[in-house]
Amino acid sequence: MNKTFWNIWTSYATYYFGKVNLSIVVPALLATYQDLNMQSVGLVSSGFFFAYAIGQFLHGQISERFNPFVYISLGLIFSAIMNVFLGFTAGFFILLFIGEVLDGGFQAMGWSSIVRANAEIQKDAKSREKTSTILGTSYQAGNSIAWLISAFAVGTWGWQAGFWVASVFLFVRGITLLLTKPKMEFKPKQKIEAQVKATLSFPIVMSGVSLCLLNMVRYGVITWIPLYFFIEGKFGVGDMGKVGLKVFLIPIFGIFGTLVYNKIKIDKDITSIIFLSLLGISFIVFPFTTGLAATVVLLIGSFFLYGPHVFLVTTCPSRFKDENVVAASAGFIDGMGYVGTVLIGLIVPVLVDMGKGNWKYVFIFWVVLSFATAISVTVAYFLHFKFNNACKEEAPLNP
Repeated sequence: MNKTFWNIWTSYATYYFGKVNLSIVVPALLATYQDLNMQSVGLVSSGFFFAYAIGQFLHGQISERFNPFVYISLGLIFSAIMNVFLGFTAGFFILLFIGEVLDGGFQAMGWSSIVRANAEIQKDAKSREKTSTILGTSYQAGNSIAWLISAFAVGTWGWQAGFWVASVFLFVRGITLLLTKPKMEFKPKQKIEAQVKATLSFPIVMSGVSLCLLNMVRYGVITWIPLYFFIEGKFGVGDMGKVGLKVFLIPIFGIFGTLVYNKIKIDKDITSIIFLSLLGISFIVFPFTTGLAATVVLLIGSFFLYGPHVFLVTTCPSRFKDENVVAASAGFIDGMGYVGTVLIGLIVPVLVDMGKGNWKYVFIFWVVLSFATAISVTVAYFLHFKFNNACKEEAPLNP
């Protein structure tokens, strides 16, 4: 892994300053503006992720035809500009909603181009498979660092700092990537009809369905767990640093889990199925714990969450380099994932209301989703990937 790999790794880690800062800002907004409630901020969150989902489908197809490094840089810069604006929205729901929707569209310029950039700089399929897992740790590390810095910024300077601090990181990284991008030549573009048809193949669609289910767990945790700890701990805005110290460990444990996941010497599809099943078990246990025990169980769940997520958003798209649809497939799969993210932003407040303030239905829902994702990955593996791997292994014997 050379410096170009780490250049794109750090670029996507930085994207997360504009993606997860809202979950840190939300408790401060709810405590500051009484006319905002869980339903309204849930709509804001879903607005962001709806725009992000649509953007993934579009940018995945468009960025396949341009220099991915430039595309990544522009997304960072435009997101930085929107976060400056968001710091001036105060408690106005409509301004906050519009700003987050626009930011979601700009944030969507990153991932599909990141996956394609990595596939382009790797020499062979084995290198792509290996580096794709490490690439996935970029958003785990970025998530953790962005949460921690944003939490202390909000706790020290107020909710506006959650947006303005993010804008600084985003803008600086966007400019530095433009200045350090490598000189590369890319393959001739295929016709858009052929590109779209290749994107809508069975394994890519099934991977998208799997990620849709899994993202309802992952972004359920990212978006709502800070608020859960805020409420359970009876914290105030000045205590957001304490909340940050609790939640920043979630993606850190995800990194550990991903590295262990990468070391297991069996098919990544099978490893994902095992990890997803253990994730479901962790959420069965979680409602029966409190305090430190609850935090530990949540961290154990995070250990098993991120490896399968990396597999779906990075490893699976990278398998389609020969078809020239790495960015397109990454955009489609991630776009499907964010359909799930939009849904969870709307579903969690409803489930909390059903429990009359108790979050037990939320955790039950995540149990069901974890096992459903495992089943979906199993279907894709046995109906496509396992068969294709067997064919590749037999090919040298039958030239």
